[in-house]
Amino acid sequence: MKNNQYIRQVINLSDKIDDRKKFHEEAGNLLIKMGQDKGFWFEVFKANLVDKGFLQRKWTMYEIPFFYIYENNDFYVKAHLFVPLKTYEPHVVASAIHHHNNYILSSFAAYGSGYEGILFEKNVEINPITKEVKLKIKEHFTQTDKPLHMVDAWEPHVVINPTSLSATLVLWSPDKKRTTDSFRSNPILKAIKAPLRKLIYTLGIDKKVGIAAKETYQFYVTDNKFYAVLEEDYFAPTRQQDGENVNDYSVQTLFAFMQRMQFNNYDFLKLLKTNNDVPKYYHKWIDMLLNNQPIPDTYAKEVINVPNGRMMVKDILDADKALNTQ
Repeated sequence: MKNNQYIRQVINLSDKIDDRKKFHEEAGNLLIKMGQDKGFWFEVFKANLVDKGFLQRKWTMYEIPFFYIYENNDFYVKAHLFVPLKTYEPHVVASAIHHHNNYILSSFAAYGSGYEGILFEKNVEINPITKEVKLKIKEHFTQTDKPLHMVDAWEPHVVINPTSLSATLVLWSPDKKRTTDSFRSNPILKAIKAPLRKLIYTLGIDKKVGIAAKETYQFYVTDNKFYAVLEEDYFAPTRQQDGENVNDYSVQTLFAFMQRMQFNNYDFLKLLKTNNDVPKYYHKWIDMLLNNQPIPDTYAKEVINVPNGRMMVKDILDADKALNTQ
């Protein structure tokens, strides 16, 4: 979607503004305009549904259902879809507390109830033996009250399940422009990614070249205290959840959102069914759109990979209060 009017403006801003936070501040207004433009959404849907790589994607439960929008070496834009629990219960955490390493994130709540979020201070202290963590809440908000927000690089935060299907437009960029940013799209370097990362960690230049730390942690609450767990251990179970059911779940979520956005290009939908790149399991969702048959909600995971399987907002607030009274 490089030629889309909004994306062209984001590209121009990125080229002109080296300071990445200022870039995000300026681009936030464009995210709002994109999210409020139904024609933009229809363009996004069509661009993804004619892309063979997207159509034949093998989804996992590690991923949030999404639509691609644009990517270059300096930033990328996507649409993320967040789904409620089957009970539509509020204040249940969707995943562990985490940060995005050296990436800055701007998010605009474009559709639905939006989610509840909590941001934490960056100065995270981890006990190397017990893995107990000192986290301090910086901000607690809902996307209803704050539809556009920014999460800084290395800033821990957590997303709480929405109470209805919700969509956000997200803009990501490294916290600095680096000459090494182009390495991410270099096919030769991608082929030797594992040994190259090992060399970077050995040399201790991971932050300089802008890659994730060797040991990245997720955080959770148990017994009124915050604890750290290695990211690779936390995500291992959901990364392994894939296959036909997960593919179908992800695409159902996409089509449910398209229907709620009133996508009605029936000629385009009919042509999709004649495209051999479109997997057969797409057809039932295409037919439901064509026939104006309501596509049911999909639901968030009932348990996440933390002790007891779930974490509530109250758990986080209580742990924060306990730390502040020590």
